[in-house]
Amino acid sequence: MNELAREFIASIRSEKAPLDGQKHRSSGNFSTEVLPPGTKRLLWEVEGGGVDPYDISFDVKRDVSAGTDPTELQDVITGNASKVISARSLYIANPSGAQASFIVKVYAIT
Repeated sequence: MNELAREFIASIRSEKAPLDGQKHRSSGNFSTEVLPPGTKRLLWEVEGGGVDPYDISFDVKRDVSAGTDPTELQDVITGNASKVISARSLYIANPSGAQASFIVKVYAIT
């Protein structure tokens, strides 16, 4: 059986709550637009946050200019493997459980 490989795609810092003036957004934008050929899933890992990383959950939204930002993933926790989302402008939203800012790392699983 072939072992799955992972390749680093992006890293983004998220605050523990939505940014000032935002209802949902807790990070800047990051991209998953360029993925390795044969990407089967995206792997999400959390570091920091002042608590056990498994206690932190968040949504991933797509930034749409002059429109409503759709939610691509809900209730993501560290170690989750999700569907492939190839997008230029994604962000972390609605974080829960963190006591401090945290880092989200995204890997392509091939």
